[in-house]
This record gives sequence, structure tokens and C-alpha cells, in this order.
Amino acid sequence: MEARVRIDPGGVELSPRAGETVFQAALRAGLTWPTICYGQARCTACALRVIDGHPATDPPGPEEQGVLRQLAQRRRGSVRNIRLACRLTVTGQVTVEKKGVKPTDEGSPHVQQPVDESSSP
Repeated sequence: MEARVRIDPGGVELSPRAGETVFQAALRAGLTWPTICYGQARCTACALRVIDGHPATDPPGPEEQGVLRQLAQRRRGSVRNIRLACRLTVTGQVTVEKKGVKPTDEGSPHVQQPVDESSSP
């Protein structure tokens, strides 16, 4: 099955390559993705919520698990269904929620500063 990621609320779709993260696939597709650390798994600005297709997501590795634990402490709650786009790889059809993802304007960088998402990733 081909890996496909739908990003809501924008309705953008990606086809990540084998082993490619959602963040890398978005940049390759010419999309902006909120980030500060540019894929180093430090800032959590790339965090997204997996809405559908959980079985098609690869499990988080130790580095991502540690960052998600820190995120849960800062948010004082569960980060269930939250993943880092810079670490998430998929093997099938997945739908995620991430505000601030959009096509890149001609001549501008492929990353942007995070939007205020205090209620959701």
C-alpha cells in the first residue's frame, strides 16, 4: 500500500517515500511546516495530531518518546495521538491535523515560525 498523508484542516495530501518523515515529505512537496529546530526533534513546533490511520504509523523511537514526555509535562496532560512530524514515518493512509501547513510562496523558505496552537497541534 502506498503511504499517503492527508493534512487537515488544509486538506493537503502527501506521498512520503519509504523511510521519509512527514516533515521531509512536506518540504519536498514545497509546503511550509511550522518549525524552529528544522527537524532536530527539539522544539515540538512540528507536532501534529494523528486523527485516523494509527496502524499505518511507525511507532515513536526513544528520542521522540522522550520529547513527547516533555511535551506532556508542559501541557499538563496527555499527548495521546500527538507525534512529531520530523520523526513520524507512515506505511499507509493516515490523516493528521496540523495548523499552519500551506504551499510555500515562491522564493520564501520552506519552514515557518509556529502558529499559536495552545489548544491543538
